[in-house]
Formats: sequence, structure tokens, C-alpha cells
Amino acid sequence: MTFFELYKLSGLGFSYKRYLFALLAAPTSAALAVGVAASLWLKSIAGLALGAAVGLTIFAGLVLYPLHLVSARRAHFENNLPYTLGVLLPLLTAGVPLGRAIARAAEVEEDKYIARELSLIIRDMVVMGSSPIDALLRSAERVPSQSYRETVDILARSSRITERIDAVLMARLDWMLRQKQIRAASLVRSIAVLFEVYVIMAQLLPVTLFIIALSLSPLGALQIGGLSLDPLSVMAVAGLIYGPLMGAVFYVLFDLSLNI
Repeated sequence: MTFFELYKLSGLGFSYKRYLFALLAAPTSAALAVGVAASLWLKSIAGLALGAAVGLTIFAGLVLYPLHLVSARRAHFENNLPYTLGVLLPLLTAGVPLGRAIARAAEVEEDKYIARELSLIIRDMVVMGSSPIDALLRSAERVPSQSYRETVDILARSSRITERIDAVLMARLDWMLRQKQIRAASLVRSIAVLFEVYVIMAQLLPVTLFIIALSLSPLGALQIGGLSLDPLSVMAVAGLIYGPLMGAVFYVLFDLSLNI
């Protein structure tokens, strides 16, 4: 992926020239400033290495932030596009022109990424004089979502064949909702298995270790890898360290599993 493709798909709110300028100027100026200051302070050329590290860190940040935006935009469009189409469909079925339907959808859209893209489509239609289909096709080029691109391509192809694009959109929306139902059913099964693992790892295992340590306490402290643990220590480690740590890990796993 080139820097221009990264810029286009990320949806950054400033020009590509400004992004290139920041990509080149910010790391270079920061590296020189930190390198010179560190060299004078340390009285060694090792400060230049510190400056280079700072410059590379800033450069990496300027590249990773658009990559994060690309990932976020893709996820938002993949997850929430069916709801946007659910707003467009009744408007098109009622005979509202596509351009006006998009403008109305932009007014009520709650997803900020989709709302911004709809506003850019309206800008192309109003300022550039583009047709709704042409504006949608240009929008598909800058949105990193395969589902969105396929939907726009279907609308563009169907508009050349029939005026009933609402029927085509209904079929597309029905397919997307079925895919969501399939993913939701798979998610329920995955969460059920994950919850069983959570109960065993985060709940039963600490209790089991404590019972074993308590049962063997007359024979002396429990030895684990050369570490001597009495029942009270086992309970403290399980309650204060292991339990919260496993809870945080499984919280992240559950949260990552919820995108359907």
C-alpha cells in the first residue's frame, strides 16, 4: 500500500500534500532538535542516536495512525452499513430520488464514519455536479470496506438496467442481514465455549489450587517450581493477582468477539 492509498483510505481531513509534509518534516525536525539537545547535554554523539530514535518513533506514529483509521473505517462500514441501507430502502421504495435519500440518510446517520462519507457524497453531488451513482462510485474508491464497494457496484450496475433499484437494494440488504445472522449464531457458540473456559481458568482453578494447598498443609507448604506457598499465600496470589489478570484477559477476548 502506497502512502497515497493509505491517505485516501484513512479519510484524513486534510490534503495529501500536508500529510506528506508532516510525514517528512515532523520526524526530521524532532530528530534534529532532540539529537542536538541530547548531544550537548550528554556531551557525546550518543545523543544523535536518541534523536534518531525519536524521529523514527514519530514517523511510525504518523504511519500507524492512518492505518488505525483504515481499520476503524473498515470495521464501522462492515458492521453498520446494513442499518444505513435500512434507512435508504424505505425512502427509495417510496419513490424518493437516490440523491435526496442519501441526504436524508446523512441527517439521521449515527455512525460518524458513515455519516462523514455520506456528507462527502452529498458534497460531490452539490458542488461538483456529479450524479448520485458517480458520487457513490468515487466514494467506494476511498472506503476500505469490501461490503460497501460491492453494494455500490451492485447499485451502479442495476441503475443501468432498471429504475427499481429499491428492489435490488432490498435483495442486497436481505443477504447482508442473513450474513449477520450466521455470524451471530457462530458468535453465540464461540462465546459459550469461551465462557466455559473462563469459568474453569478464572474461577475453578484458583479454588482448586487453594483446596489442594489447604489439604496438603499438614505436610508443609506447597512447592511450585521451587517456590514455597502456604494456603494463605495461594489465596492471596489467586485473589489479588491471578483472578484480576485472567478477568482482564477474558474481558478483552469477549470484547473482541462482539463485532458482528
